[in-house]
Amino acid sequence: MTLPVLLPLKSVNFSKSRLNEVLGNNKKYLIIALLEDMISLLQNFPEVEIYLLTKKENSEILPNGLPVKIIFEDEVDLNGALEKGITLLKKKENKVLILPLDLPFINETDIKNIISISQNGCGSVSPSSRGGTSALLLPLDVNFKLQFGENSFEKHAAEFQKNNISFKILNSDTLFYDLDTPEDVLRVLAIKPDTSTYNLLKDIIPESDNYVTLRGK
Repeated sequence: MTLPVLLPLKSVNFSKSRLNEVLGNNKKYLIIALLEDMISLLQNFPEVEIYLLTKKENSEILPNGLPVKIIFEDEVDLNGALEKGITLLKKKENKVLILPLDLPFINETDIKNIISISQNGCGSVSPSSRGGTSALLLPLDVNFKLQFGENSFEKHAAEFQKNNISFKILNSDTLFYDLDTPEDVLRVLAIKPDTSTYNLLKDIIPESDNYVTLRGK
């Protein structure tokens, strides 16, 4: 049974704006590192089929030969872009997992848990810091309004309930923290996951001054 995973990558020039001062021109390399880490993780699961949802303008920075199917979109907002991707997937799939790329600690256990939930026919939503959604598993034969943005976790949980869709809340420490602020960068540097993202950040921000540099932002 296939589980399609939709990875949204919005315009790189506008992604991670809160990290501009810390990363400068290296920001695009961070986004590529996060993408490659996510793909590398998902490739461990043969039942997963990876779809990258992005704009054509990002094509020039994407590595060649990525093992993904690309869906191009030109929507103004994230929810509109995701709706376009879901509409295309509905033609051949009965569920979809939406994963933001900026999850520096996501691991195999998280994916195994989501796959297990999907096999039971349930939806699922995982909370992230700042009230966001770090993972959203949806059946595709139901009405569901995507609510990514402020307080999206509560809004997504309410949407499941409103439409009488069976779902589970998946709480996970490794899904909870995203990578969006200098504080988040500090967390990655402290925890030191075995990822391209960590290796890139430690090269950009030397250990000798990373705490002083980032805590002052």
